[in-house]
Amino acid sequence: MRDRMAEARLRETRYLMSFDLSSVNRKLLLLLSVFIALNFFDAATTLLALYAGPTFVELNPIASSLFHKDFVGFVAALAFKYMPVIPLAYATFLPTRDGGKMSTRIVKVSALIALAAADLFYVLVVSSNSLNLLSFYR
Repeated sequence: MRDRMAEARLRETRYLMSFDLSSVNRKLLLLLSVFIALNFFDAATTLLALYAGPTFVELNPIASSLFHKDFVGFVAALAFKYMPVIPLAYATFLPTRDGGKMSTRIVKVSALIALAAADLFYVLVVSSNSLNLLSFYR
């Protein structure tokens, strides 16, 4: 069992060390920019839908309850929406001056995977919102 664990750890270490950190940093910056833009478009299309008519509702129960509390609730909902940007921006702008130690590589690669998944999710959300709005205004 110990031999297998040591072999797995060595394999993971080789895999993480195979990443070019300058390339990862460029991809992280691009994915973070897309993430922020998609968050904006999600908020914009949601607000358009909510003010378009009573047929649209916010499906997120936390955001829905905050949207009904006027401006303060709206600001709180936006703060909650953009809060994930903080750790993702930290991981994106984490300096790699240490030569790319294992801990830095773990953070960078994990953020790359998380941002790719989040971008894909928000592409689907914004697409759904946009299609619903388009079908409503036709």
